[in-house]
Order: sequence, then structure tokens, then C-alpha cells
Amino acid sequence: MQLRYFKEFVSKETPIALVELTKIKGSGPRDIGSWMLVSDVKTINTIGGGSLEYSLIEEAKKMLKSPEHPSKIFSYKLNPDADQCCGGVIECKISIPKNSDLKKLEQSITVNKSKYPNLYLFGAGHVGEALITQACNLPIKITVVDSRLEIIDAIKCKFNDQNENIDFIVDVLPERVVRTSKDHSAFLVMTHSHSTDFNIVEEILRRKNIAFVGMIGSKTKKLSLKKHLKEKGFDNREINSIKCPIGRTLKMNNKKLPEVIAALAISDILESFNE
Repeated sequence: MQLRYFKEFVSKETPIALVELTKIKGSGPRDIGSWMLVSDVKTINTIGGGSLEYSLIEEAKKMLKSPEHPSKIFSYKLNPDADQCCGGVIECKISIPKNSDLKKLEQSITVNKSKYPNLYLFGAGHVGEALITQACNLPIKITVVDSRLEIIDAIKCKFNDQNENIDFIVDVLPERVVRTSKDHSAFLVMTHSHSTDFNIVEEILRRKNIAFVGMIGSKTKKLSLKKHLKEKGFDNREINSIKCPIGRTLKMNNKKLPEVIAALAISDILESFNE
């Protein structure tokens, strides 16, 4: 959730209703505490989608038209009769939020964003740009690093409206950024220079508490990297921790498109944050 989208919705849409998922027994579409805001014409966020959410949106709109009751509780069995197959029972609350309620939501968004895991992306070329496009709305804090000012300026301009989750760094020695990176971060290395890639990976392996390290390249490049790292004193366990090539093997056509490579890399990164 982008905080600016929330603020924009609250400032432009009035009146609004707040839908909150308050209880779950068994399986549910989202976690307790999930919420959405509803106006006459728009919604923001989600409590799980499907026919459940649709019916709650309709109930919220009814409340907006007749706000005699400040809040109502709705209980749903998520079974085939309700066109839902989760199998659980949930309870949702619909209310007309006060300013203090909206402030609490804003604070919860800020707190949640502060807990996002970190991805350091070295290289803002074609695959890097595709990866930012796909990942900028995921719960990830992205730091884009490149030695080329003109590349960073172009990427910053393109993703200016998404910059809540993205930081940009220009450094002629990008491996220096690794030294100040946060623990349990993921690293993707895909600069325009193989020697720069090798130096960055070397610096990453000197850190502890790494969630993921991947480098774009072929199996031949991986062999060259292995030789380089062996000469620097790294053992096979450390070298084999590097994902290269990134993603996984596919037989489909267009498997080397930047967007495909980026999607596969993101899947690996999200999985690493779960470990």
C-alpha cells in the first residue's frame, strides 16, 4: 500500500466507509486487521476480493446513504452457498471512520512499510527496469544502485510516482553500498560490467546475514565468477550460495525477455524473505 494513494483517497473521496476484517475461524481470504475504504464510486485496498468483498462494498455503500448506525458487524460462512470455497467463517465490521480512525490507518501503513525487507539492485539496465516495474508495488524496499548518473536520472524520472518504496544511489564504486546495507537483505547484481559484478558479489559474500544473492549471467559467467572468488579465498559453500543464472530454467519462447527474467528473480527473492 502506497501511503500517498491512501492520503489521496481520503482527501478526495467523501463520505467514506471503513471495512475491517475482525475475526477469522478456519481459512480466510486475508489476515485479521485487513481493511478497505469505500466511497460511492471507488475503493482502496482489499479484504480478499470475490463475492465476499463485493457484498461488503454494497453494504458499505448502503451505510453511506443511510448513516444512522455508525457501525455494523457482518458474519459470513465462506462456503459454496456464498460462492466462496475458503471453508472458514469470518466477521467484518463496517463503520463510518472518524479522523482518529483514519490517522490510525495511516500510522499502520507507515509502520508496516518500515518492516519491509530490503532489496539492493545493482544495475538499472533493461532487466533492472523491468524488475523495478514489477516490484515497486510489492512489500519490498528497493535500493537501486548504478555508477551512471544518466541511467539513475532516467529511472528516477520514470518511477517518480512510485518512489515511496525506492531509493536511488549513484556510486562509481557500487560495491561500497554493500558495506552499509541492512542485514537480511536480498541482492541482485546486473551491472553493465562483469568485473564490477564480480567486485560487488565479492563484497556481498563478505557480509553475514544475507537473505539472497543473485547475479545475472550465463553458466560460463558463473564459472568465471567462481574462479575469481576462489582466488579471493571463498569456499564452495559460499560460492554456491550465489544464484546464477537468476530465475529458473524455462522452455517457453521469449524466456530471455527482461520482463520474464525479472519475474523469475522476484519469485526467488520473495521466497528467500520467507526463510
